[in-house]
Amino acid sequence: MRYNIIDQIFQLKSVCISKEENIRKELGLSPAEFRGIMAMVQGSDIPCSLLSRKMGLSISRGSRVTDKLLKGGYLKLTRNESDKRVISAALTDKGFSVQLKIHQMFEDCERMIMNKMTEDEIKALKRSLIKISDCIIDK
Repeated sequence: MRYNIIDQIFQLKSVCISKEENIRKELGLSPAEFRGIMAMVQGSDIPCSLLSRKMGLSISRGSRVTDKLLKGGYLKLTRNESDKRVISAALTDKGFSVQLKIHQMFEDCERMIMNKMTEDEIKALKRSLIKISDCIIDK
């Protein structure tokens, strides 16, 4: 059976979602918690409202997810000294460790792909992925 481009994209999406689910299950994270940890940058803190946006959630839903990450020991919260209404989140050492583990799992998956391709195939694939992204993602 011959697949068209969109069929291939959806098939790859399905495989990637499955791999992400396996990573989340191994770490005991919900999809939103996973996105929250991945949205953070080690050594910097961001307002919780921005974290909610990065997770693709409303502020109220983001607040509940942030609370779960706080209770799980992945995040720490601080109140802004100049504006007490603003609460910022930062990764704890545990949160950073989990984020590193996720990145390592992603790298292992990418290495598995790249080990089966030549350097020219990898370059062509990267160019093609950029081109596809440019075509289907609003810029």
